[in-house]
Amino acid sequence: STTFAAPMAFLFPSFLWALTALAIPVIIHLFQLRRFKRIDFPNVRFLQEVTQQTRSRKKVRHWLVLLARMLALACLVLAFAQPYKKSTSGAVKAGQRAVSLYLDDSWSMDGQNSGGRLLDQARTGAQDAVMAYSPTDRFQVITNRFEGRQQMLMGRDEALAAAGQVEVGPYARPLSQVMERQHEALSRSDAPAKLAFLFTDLQRVTTDVDQWTNDSTVKTVIVPLEAANADNLAIDSVWFENPVRRLGQTEALHVRVQNYGKQELRNVPLKLTIDGRQRAMATFGIGADTKVDTVLSFTNDATGFHRGLVSIDDRPITFDNDFHIAYRTAEKLHVLLVSGGNAASDKDIAAVFAGDSVHAFSTQPYRQIDLASLAQQDLVVLNALPDIPSGLASALEEFVAGGGSLALFPTADADPASYRTTLARFGAGFGAKDTTTVKVERIDLRSPFFRDVFSSMPANVDLPLVRTRFAITPAPSADVFLRLQTGAAFLSSTPLEKGRVYLCAAPLDASGGTFNRHALFVTSMLRMAELARPMGRLYHIIGDEAAIPLEGVDLQGEAAPHLKGPGGIDIIPEVRRTVGGVSLVLHDEDLSPGPYAVTANDDTVAILALDLSRNEGDLNAFTPDQLKEQLAQRGITTITVLEQTGKELAASLKDLDQGTKLWKWFILAALLFLILEIFLIRTIR
Repeated sequence: STTFAAPMAFLFPSFLWALTALAIPVIIHLFQLRRFKRIDFPNVRFLQEVTQQTRSRKKVRHWLVLLARMLALACLVLAFAQPYKKSTSGAVKAGQRAVSLYLDDSWSMDGQNSGGRLLDQARTGAQDAVMAYSPTDRFQVITNRFEGRQQMLMGRDEALAAAGQVEVGPYARPLSQVMERQHEALSRSDAPAKLAFLFTDLQRVTTDVDQWTNDSTVKTVIVPLEAANADNLAIDSVWFENPVRRLGQTEALHVRVQNYGKQELRNVPLKLTIDGRQRAMATFGIGADTKVDTVLSFTNDATGFHRGLVSIDDRPITFDNDFHIAYRTAEKLHVLLVSGGNAASDKDIAAVFAGDSVHAFSTQPYRQIDLASLAQQDLVVLNALPDIPSGLASALEEFVAGGGSLALFPTADADPASYRTTLARFGAGFGAKDTTTVKVERIDLRSPFFRDVFSSMPANVDLPLVRTRFAITPAPSADVFLRLQTGAAFLSSTPLEKGRVYLCAAPLDASGGTFNRHALFVTSMLRMAELARPMGRLYHIIGDEAAIPLEGVDLQGEAAPHLKGPGGIDIIPEVRRTVGGVSLVLHDEDLSPGPYAVTANDDTVAILALDLSRNEGDLNAFTPDQLKEQLAQRGITTITVLEQTGKELAASLKDLDQGTKLWKWFILAALLFLILEIFLIRTIR
């Protein structure tokens, strides 16, 4: 293909009429008649040749002065006409452009370089780009918030104001989604010229070049803003060692910290504050570009809702230095024994819970059970029921779906049909009875059920003996953590919606074996109660979850709940009720990180902790050259990468659409011709 040089054009061609003023110095020069008086001197005839030569040289210099003066005036006129070298896209008339400007407002834009804060540079660059176009052009200013109003095109003054008001926030979007959003807005415009600018720091976690494509309808320009330092220390995640918070229990809070920097750090302080009181502190060391886990321990000294804050001190990126958590300390765990009449095994179950102040234990006969009381229980134990009535089975299914835990121990004289029908509700099967004596052979220590209880198991440990058992087939999703020598399941756990069902293959009385006399029985029963009710999530990431479930909360009445948080935030979220429970929908509200109280009729029914995404903690970014290389490898030609900053950036943005401005060169040329004129005049004299 043949490439031709782009022609020169003028932004104000009407000003070229001023070139007619070039006639003025010509007229003055031609009609400036000097009267010479002849004076005769004797003996000067020998100077005639020299005089004639000098007079000729002066005439040449006079013409050169005239030429320099005319060229200086012409250059001034051309400079005022605003000449520019046309871009390959050609000239576009005012009012025929639609320009989209994306300002990366993620937390990483708090980084700095020699030019100052990255976001401040992005705002200035966007405003310079807006000013490069006509007031009649249309503009879009978009950020990671993806607000509906940002999809509307606006005038120049509105765009300038919108760009100047952008501040960092909790959202970070892949650039492919940003470009798609820009193209959607620009596609609604009839303007013949459509341009998209992206002011971003090119973080690798969001710069998904593999998702970019060519789009000939929109010219896209990326303006990279590089941070001077990519080092950052961030709290990555937080979790409790035990799933349930109990009064008087020593809690171990695990904290994972990520070092994104290239330097090893030592003696970094880590602090835990609960309800405004410092409860634990530790120091840790961490290598370059690694993660480290540390533990903060404290004692639960109060029941109810609690707000926690884990914090470190690291600058200049500070948004990921704090990690908010919210949890509830249960006063008691409610355990209900539904008895089938076997007094001996009932007594064994009661001995596990009745003498413990942490548990509220109660017993009801299975024929006289108050089904409404199931909602207040955490763990329901069915022991030695001859059959399971359909009404009780339906109530138990609803109880488990709502988050409760159910433990079933059969009787030796169980009605197979009744048990089979009930267990089918939970995806399990109930088979024939077997009286062959076998032993429990294996404990699955990798199972979460026993993982935090036993670190290891001796090879010659004495495990329970089983005399009578049923062929119970757990659901495919079940976790079998005790197996018999035959390989059959003895004790299993099956998740069902928000709850869990524990199935034991043998009765608890003497006919079933020795499980009820073994230490595993006490451990298993306590663990079932401990894991009975989910305590809810410790935290939620802002922008990641469409709906936040409220574990164990049932919002009654017509009054709308409120979500109250830091800085006096008070909003009414959407309440979504499903079979699985109640959830709050926040619809991408612009919320600050911190603890939030869910209130209903002025009563606090739940505490939520909202945190910022940790993805922004990794400040590693593409350089402009690396991005250009990626674009070239993928054959993407409609996306341009600029490397200029400051005033050079503003000039480059203007040149992209209107071409390269040449008026400065004409001003410089005019000055040079004026200097030449002065030199020639002094030489003539």
